Amino acid sequence: MTKQKTRWGIIGCAAFARRRAIPAMLQTASVEVSAVASRQSQKAKEFADEFKIPKAYASYEELLADPDIDVIYNPLPNGMHSEWTIAALKQGKHVLCEKPFVVSSQEVQDVAKVISGTTCKVMEAFMWRFHPQHEFTKRAIADGAIGKIRLIRGAFTFTLEDKDNVRWQENQGGGCLLDVGAYPTSAARYYFADEPVAIYATGSLHPQAKVELSAEAIFEFKQGKALIDCAFDLPYRTDLEIVGEKGRIYLPKAWQPDEVATVFINDEPHQMPKANHYVLQFEHFSQSVINNQPPRFGLEDAAKQIRVIEAIRRSIRSGLRETI
Repeated sequence: MTKQKTRWGIIGCAAFARRRAIPAMLQTASVEVSAVASRQSQKAKEFADEFKIPKAYASYEELLADPDIDVIYNPLPNGMHSEWTIAALKQGKHVLCEKPFVVSSQEVQDVAKVISGTTCKVMEAFMWRFHPQHEFTKRAIADGAIGKIRLIRGAFTFTLEDKDNVRWQENQGGGCLLDVGAYPTSAARYYFADEPVAIYATGSLHPQAKVELSAEAIFEFKQGKALIDCAFDLPYRTDLEIVGEKGRIYLPKAWQPDEVATVFINDEPHQMPKANHYVLQFEHFSQSVINNQPPRFGLEDAAKQIRVIEAIRRSIRSGLRETI
């Protein structure tokens, strides 16, 4: 690590990393992509050749043992997140882990035990929180544009037709709730700047995979309510609406906006500057490491997030209002 750059290693050759993350990392001023690892040596080599990454390892352990790596990016399947985040921390690496950071509260406790007493940084990779449209929206709310927030409504749905997709695998943290429901869940917490006190949820399970095919939930906050829905069997929807006592803010593409995003305040459009929220996220975490400062969203935030997800799951299965 230098005063200007951090050296990153990527564990796994995920399609998401190829499509979204690595192109953004290569554009990030303070990030140096130094190594990639796969359990298939040829796959690691092909990945490294494609992106001109200097080192390709045939195992995750080899990468984690590399003394020239400062930060690990973990885009592995959900069920492997905590295992390899812990393994990286034990090697003294900082970790940016894709959402969901963990699949249970117990896994948060496991990470906390390892990170305690170290200077390692961890963060859950919710890229949307770094986009200018959300910073603009936060400022508008703080400036009184819509008055006190009373209701938040968010959705993330799409049709998942690939029956072999890892999202269908229960033992890998599959289901729409952890995959896409996590986005409006985190947004409700982000904009209320609080945690819900209770949740009532409904949903359906895939008949064979036994993971959530769809989910709908009402969050009770001290200040108001949030309504979220997510699904693998509905058309693509990624919108967020924030309703206050005096008006509303609408983000039609809240999680994956166009290069130039548009935010509507009381139906008046506001165009945002061009931005890549992945680049902004990588830059933020890299600077946290360089400057030895805590990231904006650390382990405590990830712990609160998974507690809400668990309450949604309990409510779906119990049919009852669940407290948190």
